[in-house]
This record gives sequence, structure tokens and C-alpha cells, in this order.
Amino acid sequence: MALGKKTGGRQKGTPNKENPLKGYLRAHSLAYFEPRVQTDPITGGSREIQRQRLVQDEEGNVYKVIDLIPLTDHTSGLPLTISDFEADMIALSPNERVNAELRLLEFHTPKMKAVEVDMDVRGSVTTIEDRLRELCGETDEDDD
Repeated sequence: MALGKKTGGRQKGTPNKENPLKGYLRAHSLAYFEPRVQTDPITGGSREIQRQRLVQDEEGNVYKVIDLIPLTDHTSGLPLTISDFEADMIALSPNERVNAELRLLEFHTPKMKAVEVDMDVRGSVTTIEDRLRELCGETDEDDD
């Protein structure tokens, strides 16, 4: 290979080959985060989200309760305009929501690498006065 000269491969500035699967996944991901009116595809009415929680009664029995959360505006009664991602986050419990947010942050924040420092300090301790004398060209013998 010639040093500093390109002898083969793609020409500079040639775009990558388009991948249909990658394009489909990108479009699907963008649609998931795009706000839309949250309607039920079967009934055409407002969409409802199911949220599960555990409830304990006075006798100590634990029951699973499923809450239906309508995605409607409380004042007008119309379906909310939010993304499917936001609707899914509403369906999660607070603990699951925090875990999901933390996992998503891993894609946006750089990971810090551990740095190992191996230092070997040798030499004598010099004072500022000693360093100034050295820079001026004076020695301790000149002071006397």
C-alpha cells in the first residue's frame, strides 16, 4: 500500500448502502415517539390503559387490582394527543418507570471509564526560594 494514498475501496463521500430493514426500524421508532390522538382501534373511542397494582386488605390478604386509566382530557372528554411512548410510561408503576428512564439514559450519557494512575514520585522537595534562585542563576554560596 502506498503511504498516504488511497489505492482501493469506496471513493470519498460515497454514502452507505441503504438497508430496508434499518429504514423500517427507524420509521417505526420515530412513529412511536410522535404525538398522536390516543384512540382505541376497535371502538374508535378514547384509549384506556391497564395498570396493575397489589392491594392488601385489613386481614392481610394481598390482591392484584387492575386500574383502567382513560387517556382523555378531563375538561373536554376528548382523547389525549400524546405519543405511544408517553402512554406506555403512564401504564408503568413508578418503580418500573424509573427503571425505564434509567435504561434510556444509558443511550444518551457517555459511560465514564475507570482511569488507573500509576505514579512514581522521585526527587527532592524544593521550596519556592530554591526554585527562584535556580532560575536567577544564583547558588546558596552566592548568598554568603
